[in-house]
Amino acid sequence: MKPFSSVVREINRTLNEIILFENIVNTTLVFLVFYLILSILDLHPMYALLPAALYLGFYSYISFYKTSKPLIVESKYAPLREKLRTAADNLDKDNPIVQELEYEVTSEMRNVGLSMFINPKTLSYKIFAVMVLSFFIIFVTTANLKLLDFARSTVPDIFERGPKGVGNFVATKLNTSDDIYGKEDVAKLGDNELNIRIKPVDFKVNVKEEGETNYQKFESTFPNEFSVKETVAYEENIPQEQQELVKNYFKKLAEG
Repeated sequence: MKPFSSVVREINRTLNEIILFENIVNTTLVFLVFYLILSILDLHPMYALLPAALYLGFYSYISFYKTSKPLIVESKYAPLREKLRTAADNLDKDNPIVQELEYEVTSEMRNVGLSMFINPKTLSYKIFAVMVLSFFIIFVTTANLKLLDFARSTVPDIFERGPKGVGNFVATKLNTSDDIYGKEDVAKLGDNELNIRIKPVDFKVNVKEEGETNYQKFESTFPNEFSVKETVAYEENIPQEQQELVKNYFKKLAEG
């Protein structure tokens, strides 16, 4: 294999990587723009993947297979003009003229840098646009901004149909029926039919089984007479003299 063949492969590989990176940045811009438009139109935003994939596939195919890499290098470095293409087109030939041309092209390729194929200013603008679109999409999604809803609120006569309610809301007529309780067998629990009463204030349901009420008579158990007696232990354990002394003591306390 000729040494110049590896030079040509290296040129193609490097330029393909640079072109792929630029296509990915451009595809990201296309995806974000369509994502923002679909979000505002209240459509599924993931449909933006379709135009982004088409863009990436089309431009990658054009860049990889339909674009001459030697021509790109020659457009960035004038001393290689027509020399690199001539050497690349004659890889299958081996003669002193071709060898001298290959040697000259290989020597000149040392002066070609990657910075010639990348425009930092344009790339920075694209990355900045990606950041702005990303923040704007987050804002639109958070605020739930919809273009169709805004149009309905500003031009209600075009979008609204039917009777109007309070403000810009559309009043919808409900289908009503006199039979609000439904079928009779719904209000049955087991084999017993229930009586249900709905309170309109607190919307509670009072469920009560129908039937006769059994009255029951309650008997009082309170004694007829009450009497208080002194305990026997109080008189038996305390002598008579001390009992009188204790009574007089408590009597003076009650009077004083």
